[in-house]
Amino acid sequence: MSTRTVRFGTRVPSGWVVGQVGGIPVVLAPSWVLIAAVLVLLYYPVVQRLVPTVGTATVVGTTVAFVVMLLVSVLLHELAHGFSAQRLGGRPREYVLTFWGGHTSFEQELPRPGGSALVAVAGPAANGLIAAGAWLVLEATALSGPGALLLYGAVISNGLVAAFNLLPGLPLDGGHVLEALVWALTGDRTRGTVAAAWIGRIVAIGVVVVVLVLPLLRGSRPDLGSIWMVLIAFLLWTGAGQALRTAGARRQAAGLDLRRLAVPAVAVDANADLDQAMLAARAGGHVVLVEQGRPVALLETQAAGQVPPGARAGTPATAAARALHPQQILTVATGLPAVEAVAAAQHHGSVVVLLDPRTGETGVVEVTAVARAMGARRRP
Repeated sequence: MSTRTVRFGTRVPSGWVVGQVGGIPVVLAPSWVLIAAVLVLLYYPVVQRLVPTVGTATVVGTTVAFVVMLLVSVLLHELAHGFSAQRLGGRPREYVLTFWGGHTSFEQELPRPGGSALVAVAGPAANGLIAAGAWLVLEATALSGPGALLLYGAVISNGLVAAFNLLPGLPLDGGHVLEALVWALTGDRTRGTVAAAWIGRIVAIGVVVVVLVLPLLRGSRPDLGSIWMVLIAFLLWTGAGQALRTAGARRQAAGLDLRRLAVPAVAVDANADLDQAMLAARAGGHVVLVEQGRPVALLETQAAGQVPPGARAGTPATAAARALHPQQILTVATGLPAVEAVAAAQHHGSVVVLLDPRTGETGVVEVTAVARAMGARRRP
């Protein structure tokens, strides 16, 4: 997602934009509605039982306040990831609040294990600070009733979130720490990802055993909380599987360099006419129309050739050009990030334009050429 200003309520693939922090969109996933409903069902009877002397309106208000507090806690967790990554040179793409918490996506992976581990730890650390702050307020004041219950909820929920997220298995934050540790010891990030992903699957199985299997063996019936945790375990298993697929793709993409597949291109100002564009095309290769140093269109030489030579001087080059979607402009050329960028861009056209942000040089890469290169890497 672009980090340009996105209006409140805009629908994006991951959900609805509900704000921006530092120019980075904050997105509420549709699944958050489900988690909010589950939390209300879980917490309402707790409030009703612990503060029976208050009215229904107060119970409802306290329950809703608890859900909002959790939403804010999750957001602060993700912002901690984002802010720490920015200090290390990794810009977030979006903060997404989802069914089982949230996630922060980044424009690029951090290149060193130490930085990756620090970013992973930042989220649980934020929850730990929230829990500690709520506990200090409780200790320093004589709050009782709904206010105290809300603070106790902040202490317990943030403490549990911090501890759970530090379990050493992907996709949890502790899994990213384990991945970084193996990466630092072996020099191989992919090996770290595989190890942390398999531990993540073990964690998922462990959650099911603890919250469902053992209580059933003791004769207990599953409640809404245990069912919710089983869903969380399923998401952990799915996330670990995705991490394994990412590791396989990273191995496959290792050593891939789009610059070796690129056909040189000549950059021509987007305000040029067809005469100037065709003159550049005669030098060979593609003609990329640029605006303020940014590629905006690719000249269609066949369409341009159909314009009579006498009319080309007064015809804008854009009249015989195919507009480029922003995702078709790539500044990353190597490894898995490049492959993922090409995969995202193929929905908008059969080519991508490789741009060197330092020199402004451009090259055109056929999506099929990348697919062939990846296919060759799959063959033994």
